[in-house]
Amino acid sequence: MNSIKNSTKFDSVVKELASSLFRKKIKEITTTGDIAGYETPNAFGKTSKKKKKNLEKQTGYNFIDEGVSDSDMKKIKDAIRKEVSDILRDIWIKRNSWGGK
Repeated sequence: MNSIKNSTKFDSVVKELASSLFRKKIKEITTTGDIAGYETPNAFGKTSKKKKKNLEKQTGYNFIDEGVSDSDMKKIKDAIRKEVSDILRDIWIKRNSWGGK
């Protein structure tokens, strides 16, 4: 079996098969074509005040405002900026330590 894989005939057959596959016009490729979508159409919709109060009574929990304040957004942006600069610095250090351009 090893001798077949190392032969030039095997290589040419594989290349020919691969090129014939790429010559075909493929309109769409998907790996999730058979998976159904969300089965709950209102899963991400708004909840009315009446429904919120009813849910709060039933569960004992309170709804909270999920909005992001300006100060929180500034902290998030600063954290992202720091992480990106650290990544770029590490890449620069590694690139220079390899001696490459």
